[in-house]
Amino acid sequence: MSRQWTPGQTQAINEDFQGNALVSASAGSGKTSVLTQRVMRKVNDGIDVDRLLIVTFTNAAAKEMRDRINAALHDAVNEAHNPEQKQFYLQQIRKLTTAHIETMDAFCQWLVKKYYYVIGLDPDFRILTDRSELGMIRDNVWSDVREDLYANDQDGSFAALTRNFSNDRNDDGLTDVLMQLYDFANVNENPEQWLNQLVDFYQIDGNLSHSKLYRQYLLPAIQNKIEQLLSTWEQMLDKANEAGIAKIVELLEKEIKRLQDLKTTVADDLSWNDIRQSIVDFQWEKRMPTISKKDLDDDQLEVKKQITDIRKNSKLILKKVADDYFFADEKDNIDTIEAAQKLVKKLTEVVQTFREKYAIAKKKKHAYEFIDIEHFALHILTSDSDEGQNIRHDFQQYLNEIMVDEYQDNNHLQDAILTAIKNPEQENMFMVGDVKQSIYRFRLADPQMFMDKFAKYPQDENNTLITLPDNFRSVKNVDDFTNLVFSQIMDQNLGEIDYTGDANLKFGALDYPDDIDSTTEIMLYKDDEQDLVTENGDQMDNEQQQIEMVAEKIDKLIQDHFQIYDRKKQMTRDIQYGDIAILSSTKRNNFDISNLFADHQIPVTIDGSESYFKTTEVQIMISLLQIIDNPFQDIPLAAVLRSPIVGMDENQMAYLRITQRMGNYFQSVLDFKQHYGDHETTEFGNIVLQKVELFLTQLQDFKDYSVKHSLAELIWYIYDQTGFLDYVGGMPAGKKCQANLHALYQRAEEYERNGFKGLFAFVQFVKRLQGRDEDLAEASVETNSDAVSVKTIHGSKGLEYPVIFLLDATHGFNRMDMRNSFNLDDDLGIGIQYYNSKRHEKVPTLQYRAISNLAEKRMLAEEMRKLYVALTRAKQKLIITGIAKHTSKTDSETQMIESWNKATQSDALVLQESLRSGANNFMDWIGPALVRHPLFNQDHDTDLLNNDETDFKIEFLSKDDLQQTIIAGKTESENELKTESVNPEAIKKIMEFKYQYPDATRTTAYQSVSEIKRQFDDPDNIELASVSDAHNLVLKNTRYNSDTFAQPKFMQSVAAPSPSDIGTATHLVLQKIDVYQPVDNNVVQELIAKLVNEKLLTPEVAKKIDTDAIVAFYQTDIGQQILAHPERLHREVPFSLIINANQLFSEFKNDSEQKLLVHGIIDGYLDDSDKGPIIFDYKTSFVNPENPETDIEKIKTQYEGQINIYAKALQDILGRKDKITEKYLYLLSTHSLLPI
Repeated sequence: MSRQWTPGQTQAINEDFQGNALVSASAGSGKTSVLTQRVMRKVNDGIDVDRLLIVTFTNAAAKEMRDRINAALHDAVNEAHNPEQKQFYLQQIRKLTTAHIETMDAFCQWLVKKYYYVIGLDPDFRILTDRSELGMIRDNVWSDVREDLYANDQDGSFAALTRNFSNDRNDDGLTDVLMQLYDFANVNENPEQWLNQLVDFYQIDGNLSHSKLYRQYLLPAIQNKIEQLLSTWEQMLDKANEAGIAKIVELLEKEIKRLQDLKTTVADDLSWNDIRQSIVDFQWEKRMPTISKKDLDDDQLEVKKQITDIRKNSKLILKKVADDYFFADEKDNIDTIEAAQKLVKKLTEVVQTFREKYAIAKKKKHAYEFIDIEHFALHILTSDSDEGQNIRHDFQQYLNEIMVDEYQDNNHLQDAILTAIKNPEQENMFMVGDVKQSIYRFRLADPQMFMDKFAKYPQDENNTLITLPDNFRSVKNVDDFTNLVFSQIMDQNLGEIDYTGDANLKFGALDYPDDIDSTTEIMLYKDDEQDLVTENGDQMDNEQQQIEMVAEKIDKLIQDHFQIYDRKKQMTRDIQYGDIAILSSTKRNNFDISNLFADHQIPVTIDGSESYFKTTEVQIMISLLQIIDNPFQDIPLAAVLRSPIVGMDENQMAYLRITQRMGNYFQSVLDFKQHYGDHETTEFGNIVLQKVELFLTQLQDFKDYSVKHSLAELIWYIYDQTGFLDYVGGMPAGKKCQANLHALYQRAEEYERNGFKGLFAFVQFVKRLQGRDEDLAEASVETNSDAVSVKTIHGSKGLEYPVIFLLDATHGFNRMDMRNSFNLDDDLGIGIQYYNSKRHEKVPTLQYRAISNLAEKRMLAEEMRKLYVALTRAKQKLIITGIAKHTSKTDSETQMIESWNKATQSDALVLQESLRSGANNFMDWIGPALVRHPLFNQDHDTDLLNNDETDFKIEFLSKDDLQQTIIAGKTESENELKTESVNPEAIKKIMEFKYQYPDATRTTAYQSVSEIKRQFDDPDNIELASVSDAHNLVLKNTRYNSDTFAQPKFMQSVAAPSPSDIGTATHLVLQKIDVYQPVDNNVVQELIAKLVNEKLLTPEVAKKIDTDAIVAFYQTDIGQQILAHPERLHREVPFSLIINANQLFSEFKNDSEQKLLVHGIIDGYLDDSDKGPIIFDYKTSFVNPENPETDIEKIKTQYEGQINIYAKALQDILGRKDKITEKYLYLLSTHSLLPI
């Protein structure tokens, strides 16, 4: 059944716009499907697919888009009505391989590699993607630049700059501002120009109150605060009037008049000092009027209390305005601004110098950042040379349309590149995105470009705005809950867009049944003084207790068989771990999640966990490297002695220290070795001595080895000598531990390959990373697909899960940028705090205040959008967790609800801006939005939300609740043990038991076809010769895949490609070759070159591939059938097949019950409507030219059993009753097609 498109989708797919188009696509609105269909509509209209530039935000999105278009084109081939139409679509499939469907980074890299000559660039460059390498290069360049600046600082300006941004301990503050300013400048079209204009913001001509700084940037912020006060006072006035409390009405009316006058005064043509005076000396009524309680009824008393509380808290807003903006008179402000301007000028010069030196360093290394490549691309496209103009013109004329996905996450540089290649006459850009999901400002994306178009296009007859509000992802309650929250917290003032009209999610997933559980749950852990104790007796902090709460909830969902609706199968089923995702703003809880979930035996996959240096195995190795460099370091030394490498326990280490209480610990070790035996020895002391002697011998050996070998070689030598790499493999999550140790070797090798040498330098580099609280991602290993996913909100973008846990919704927003001594803005530049050396104090400049105000609002808007992204990942159920913190005598639950209840003081749908802007975490928005809902507060007399159908529940859990669960779990396990009585006869029977089929214990129950290819006597008998003959495979108990890591490069021999390498490469070419065109030598050679360029083949192996043999295959009968009907071809078909063990192994001939799971990959098969499936398999086996017939017959016999397994597997896959009889081997060495 064809899909029914909404009117907005239909317009986005079918309309050829007379200008640019912006599609605002809400979460789950099917924007990828719309983009795919628009591409296909263009193709159906006769436009070649490679005339479309499709820019995506991630590589995964690009792959998904290409795959969808490829599938749609293949469908079009099958549905073609005539040969011409079919050939056209086949041609589009070929063009798709070179079509530009990619990220901006990939497009720019292609463009620069192709047109490098326009700007005189060496095309032999690589991309700097490793953060540690990038950091090392930057640090080295900055170190050299800083040294030169200090040496040539005759006027002391650099010292003053350093002093302004640094502290007594180091000058990291200056480093931070320099690096951030460098990155900020680079997302602009002209970084140098942007940097040079920074001083302009500090130019004040005439009166401060008449300056652009005040009128354009400070005044709106001040007026906004006064308007907030006026709005609050007017709401209080309404309450007082309704309650009939005349004296309070009179007081409020007076204060409203004064606030209105103040709003006029701050905008009047007055001096700075006069405006300042009006703010600082603003007069409130001294106190609330005295009214006897007996003169007021209960409702009036409640209104009076509310007004008193609101008035008291709101008056602080005006005080903050005075403190933030009017802390100094005009002269002091001007003096500070002029001094700060000199610093900004010097800072600009330093950044420019760093830019030049850094560019030179990268050029020498032939290595650039992605941002450099984008600048190179822009320089090529905007070059005034003939070549540049021709390239730009070619793009403008050739590209039919530029499609941009996730447009809200673009920056100005990327927009400039796209503008350079769009057709200036047709304005052919089609931009898709959702500003409510713009969460990449930390990557310097600028959603303002999207918002400007969103506001402008409806009134612009040359451009078009389309909105897609329907959510086809989620159940209705997820939409309702999201709308309930965001309709109250997001508006233009705080959120940068009004959450009204089509900004609201519209329920579009109509196939969900009504009776599934979709209630949104808010679970808040109550913080109190009592510690939670685990089953092992360990105490947990609040965050760990919250994670414990989540783990228990997941256990309950699994145990209760929570029902998930499977939309593909159109049926409900039990929940699985893989249905669940845990989202969080940060990765700070990942380590605890991993450990606590392991206690619950909950499988978990954690994306990009940046805790590499925190892992035990890496900490031990870093500590060992530190003491090889310098053993007189107590903490690393203790870590190594306590580690499995040495194996001392606490008592042995204390015993060492007793012998030498003074000095460092290493001296104690040396003294113990030297003087042990001077007095009476003990068995305990002898054991300690043995460990000390072995340790010191190893340590000296490692020190000697490090002198003559590289750091990477030293690390591998340590693994080899200590067995530490093998040891960690036996630990829980052993493969991951081993992967981390391999990553340490690889990172050390990368470190040295980039020109950094020596053990000391590497150790210092690691210390610098740790000192800056930076870490690297842990090494990745194959993970369980049925596992709970743990992701950051950023990492979840574009994904969806049936059940979403939003973890730690009470964790504070990151306001680190607000506390810096500087802040940045794309339009205004830089605002700094000025260090007044005479007063020994830091003073914020008004420029700093202006940018801080904007930065605070943008930070809150970004956090709001992050919350939107998190909530809209859920398909069926949302569970939000947090901690109700205990900060006063009131219990944490009451305290939290009281803070939410401030929302009930307003009857407007959108909550008061002061309440929203004062939020410190997600729950500060969610709670006030829910507290006015009838489900929470049936007594609230507003009808704003009375008709809202959102279903949610809020639960506050105490430590006792969790403790009882832990105790119950422990008691249950103990009871299980107690119920099993000890039976001596049963134990004896178990000990004397002899297994009937001992060979089965040495034979894996999971075999690959490559393991069982043996010589067969009978094509219908696929039995192996014997278990003993299959020595290499019967001792394994896992799949036939290499479970070892590759040897390090320095241990590998540089040899010619093996026959196995050549065979694998040949199979890859046959797998990838385009069969929708005639196959000749040119086609094969082009593909091989492409695979080499993509690093899928090495040049050495590529040279050995027999291209003639590949071409010859397509000249056989089967090859010709494939080229005639490419849509019927299936390549690289994986299978798993359960067969009786007695069909494979003679030792099981009398056992008909034993089963084996065989897995493999069929090279290919062709659907044939007459003959049925035709199986074929490629072989690169050598054939002796002197006796080809005999060798060919041997090969044919050797592989008959394997092909029979393929045929049996395919018969089961296709559900065929008849056996598959058309089976062939193709020998590439002789170009022979052999029937089996």
